[in-house]
Amino acid sequence: MSNTVKTDGKAPVTAIPSEHSPFVADQGRQTRNAAQTRQRILLAARGLFANNNYESVGTREIAAKAGVNATLINRYFGSKKKLFVAVVESLSELIPPRDVEDDVADLLDQALNSIVHEGEHSQWLDEFRIILFSALDQEVSDIIADFFEKRRKGLARRLTGPGAAARADAVFSLLTGAAIVVSLLRGNQKNDLDQKEFRKKLGQVLVPLLAAG
Repeated sequence: MSNTVKTDGKAPVTAIPSEHSPFVADQGRQTRNAAQTRQRILLAARGLFANNNYESVGTREIAAKAGVNATLINRYFGSKKKLFVAVVESLSELIPPRDVEDDVADLLDQALNSIVHEGEHSQWLDEFRIILFSALDQEVSDIIADFFEKRRKGLARRLTGPGAAARADAVFSLLTGAAIVVSLLRGNQKNDLDQKEFRKKLGQVLVPLLAAG
């Protein structure tokens, strides 16, 4: 059916489809489906990069995990490396910008709770595993280094008092260490980690690092 509107002796005018027309509805569905597909690819890649180094993860493996055709990775992201950049950028959502009024102590408490108690389902654990797995890969090491630098400086700006930069580095060392311990033990059948006591001790180390004086 044509969208051309006849006029009295004047040039025909193409009508703008109504927002309720099938054409517009189809466009809306396509946009939603595209966004959902992109998100599935992103989450699949995030899970794989959290368990393997950059080089060993292939686009076909990512596509299979996402349940999509491998060609869609290039369509939505351009390349495997650009997809990796998008994955790393998505990790920034875990620590809001400075103007977001979240108490940094509460935020880091949540991080420790997630790492210790949620294990492989922890998004925070994903972050540190992605950093550790791919930090030495020459193709993406600059991406990881830049992300980590922004991370540590961002946390330092949110801390108050003297030695904020050093304390921020110590906090990240604590979180990274906790992530390594949990990662190493999660597949161990003899895992005897006392999560409650481990979390308590981590908190006792964290508190003075956040203190201003």
